Parts: sequence; structure tokens; C-alpha cells
Amino acid sequence: MKAGEEDVSGEEADRKEQDGEEEDEEEDDLDQEDSQEGAPLKAERRLKGAGSAKSARNSLVVKVGMVGDAQIGKTSLMVRYVEGKFDSDYIETLGVNFMEKSITLKNAEVTFSIWDLGGEREFISMLPLVCNDALVILFMFSLPQKSTLSSVREWYRQVRGLNKQAFAFLIGTKYDVFATLPHEEQKEITKQARKYARAMKAPLIFSSASHSINVQKIFKLIFGKIFNVDAKVPEIKKVGDPIIEYMPQPEKASAAASETSSTASS
Repeated sequence: MKAGEEDVSGEEADRKEQDGEEEDEEEDDLDQEDSQEGAPLKAERRLKGAGSAKSARNSLVVKVGMVGDAQIGKTSLMVRYVEGKFDSDYIETLGVNFMEKSITLKNAEVTFSIWDLGGEREFISMLPLVCNDALVILFMFSLPQKSTLSSVREWYRQVRGLNKQAFAFLIGTKYDVFATLPHEEQKEITKQARKYARAMKAPLIFSSASHSINVQKIFKLIFGKIFNVDAKVPEIKKVGDPIIEYMPQPEKASAAASETSSTASS
């Protein structure tokens, strides 16, 4: 399925948007699995990676894989981005879903080819179809369900066994539900998500497909990462807000930075 073209410089999409801690060993394991050190440093090299993107004159196809547990909103986020729609009725992904969306910039066209893997373990045999040749992998979890964040560790291990080059993004879904949780619970979930994102060397983004929060921005950040350009998406770091962090910092460092900023302003 392919949606109509969109001008990446336009603001139409932006109008639709609203602007228990696990053991340290888990972060270490994720860090050891990470192989992004070998990722190409320049866009030209990234796009020439083995099958990571298919290009023709003035056009480019970028493959994006989506993985995570069942019923966390992977398909909903994909449909919201591609079609601008949201269906509140849950429909299980049986195997793999696939959609495309094209954006135009100047004289070129970029098509995001998005592959969504069903979260049930019976579909794990189809993981290579989603991950092989992908330039970006979205590791997704449901913010109100902490167990789905814990599962990211195993998803990450499986994916890195197939694709060591793809850029990782950690995406929390159902922010609208997360926003109703007690502040202390929000704080704990955010802390754990930041720990995972640091270990994965991945941007961290909280999103909501139902309320169209940060959905467009995820793909703006993907575009910026791939082409090594400024996506012009401001970071959001306050606990309770829809987090956007390019590279989450350790808690102590964040606290020290906040204290320094507070002292400087007084």
C-alpha cells in the first residue's frame, strides 16, 4: 500500500501532532550486543550498504523494520504515519504487514518501506524478512506495560544476530495511557527506558498513534539519522511529557546538568 507524496518541508503533518528498575546487567548485555560502531558514518556509505536501500535516478527506497511484543501498537503507528488514520479495534498482525510512504524534497523522492512483524513468538521465523537489509529498526514497547520493555532485550539480541548495521530507535507507544499513570510510575518507566536506550545507543521517543503524538517526528528523526542532517525536532526531556531524546544521558549526568543550568540562571 502506498500513500501519496508529502513535502518533507511542509508543516501540515506537524499541525496534527501534539507537541520496578531492572538489574544493571541487562544494560551491559544490551551494550555488548550493540554493533553500531560499524555503521557507516556518511549517508552515501549507508545507502550503499548491502541491500539497505534501493535507489534509482532521483528516487530512493529506505527499509524500516518494526519489532516488539504483540498488542503494543506497532501496526497502529505505521497506519497513522502512512494513512493518517487510527482504528481503535485491535486486529492481530499475522506474520508481516507492509506499507510504504513517499516524501519529496527538491528533485528527489524518498520512500519509506515499513515492515511490521507480528509480536507473537510463532512469527519469529519471519524476523529475517523484516530485518534483513533494513536501514533502521524500531524496537517498540508499550509504555503502560513494563513487561514489553523488558522484552526489548531479547528482540534486540535476535535482530542484531541478523543485522548489525541498522540504526536502532527505541519507541514507547500508548503515551496517552502512560500520561494518566501516577507520576512515580511514569518516572520509573522513563528511567528504565532511558537505560535501555543508552545501552542500545538509540534515540528514545514516546508516542501515541491514537492521539498522533510524535508519530511524524519519529520518521523525521529517521530521515535525519540516515542522511546526517538536522531533523529540526527539539528534544523533550521532562518526565511525564512525550519524551524525545537523541541520546539519553545517565541519570547522574542529567541531574548534574540540571543543577548547573539552575545555578547559572540564578
